Amino acid sequence: MEGEIFPHSLGYEVEFGKRLRIMKVMLAHMESQRQLLLGLMHEESIPESARGMAKGAIEEDLSSNKKIFNDFLIDFISYGMQGLHRMDVDLQFTYISSAQPKIECCAINIDGVVHVLPPDIGSRLVDNIVRMCVVDEGHFPEQFIELYKRIEGYYDLLLGADLDRCSLLLTEELFPSSCYHLTLRLPAHVLMEQDLNRWADS
Repeated sequence: MEGEIFPHSLGYEVEFGKRLRIMKVMLAHMESQRQLLLGLMHEESIPESARGMAKGAIEEDLSSNKKIFNDFLIDFISYGMQGLHRMDVDLQFTYISSAQPKIECCAINIDGVVHVLPPDIGSRLVDNIVRMCVVDEGHFPEQFIELYKRIEGYYDLLLGADLDRCSLLLTEELFPSSCYHLTLRLPAHVLMEQDLNRWADS
């Protein structure tokens, strides 16, 4: 059928490459804004009132850019699913009892190349997953592993038993305070899921 998109067509690959380049530009721009904010915080030669106004304007623009990027990323992942490109989400975070998980790193791995994402994207996903599994604080690792197995089983079926698309590394730190460090990989499809709660009930 004329005009139809075929996963392996040259047109598809050209468009995928274009979207990938746009993603890189958007990420670089947001990182430059973040660095500018950090620089303003330590620039004492600029009057405090001027720094405050500049900081507020940059933060507002950065917040808007993050929302636009989030919509773009979801659309990009959806487009990537039409072809043979492998897109996974890598998350590193720390869990301390009764505290919000702390994101150390959030990235999207596209065909083996890692692109660091704004931590906010990982925070929303991790917060939802942790919220679903923590029933008893004293048994966090067992509860998280049990939920992870259900998520892994779901994606194994969805992706044709591609067993290396999901992984979990969980280590416990006892000193100076008790906490858990987790490294989680899931197919990027997870960022498009509308109802994560089904995993908690399955």
